[in-house]
Amino acid sequence: MGQKLKVLLQSVKSSNRGPELIVSRVDKLLLKRLFEMEVPEIFNGAVEIVSIAREAGSRSKVSVVAKQEGVDAVGSCVGLRGIRIQNIVNELHGEKIDVVEWSDDPARFIKNGLSPAVVTRVDLNLEDGTAVAVVPERQLSLAIGKEGQNARLAARMTGLKIDIISDVEAEALDVERTPAVTAEIPTEEASTQT
Repeated sequence: MGQKLKVLLQSVKSSNRGPELIVSRVDKLLLKRLFEMEVPEIFNGAVEIVSIAREAGSRSKVSVVAKQEGVDAVGSCVGLRGIRIQNIVNELHGEKIDVVEWSDDPARFIKNGLSPAVVTRVDLNLEDGTAVAVVPERQLSLAIGKEGQNARLAARMTGLKIDIISDVEAEALDVERTPAVTAEIPTEEASTQT
């Protein structure tokens, strides 16, 4: 009693006892509205939320893209010292939220979606909507996540079925590189050395 909660009003129905309000705290639209309230750049259209994958009460992944030149989409959502995202996490009672940058390149989007794991290569087959992400052996459990949650959320967010294998497994199986598109993704170290 007396606790304030933000909820999403889904519908209003009439019943014998008067109007009946149907509210939700698990709908991903609630998460979108919380971002709009907390992040002015989303509210005014400088940053757009492209997709949301959510397992309410546990973890969510939100992909964002900047619509204005010079705006850092992820940085805007996180805020200075993480204050904006922390306010949303507190409202959702500790639900973890990953904010990732959206990309129109599916390979790059999958790489971003599987963060915090480092993805070295993505083999895509857009005809059947599948992808194989290759990660370093030591990052395999991080990429998959607890009970497969990280991989599941990344797949929902990207709209592709994602299989994750280690680089050791990829070499051992001699993964056939005949999918429609193969994209090499340079690691941060390699890109800074060139």
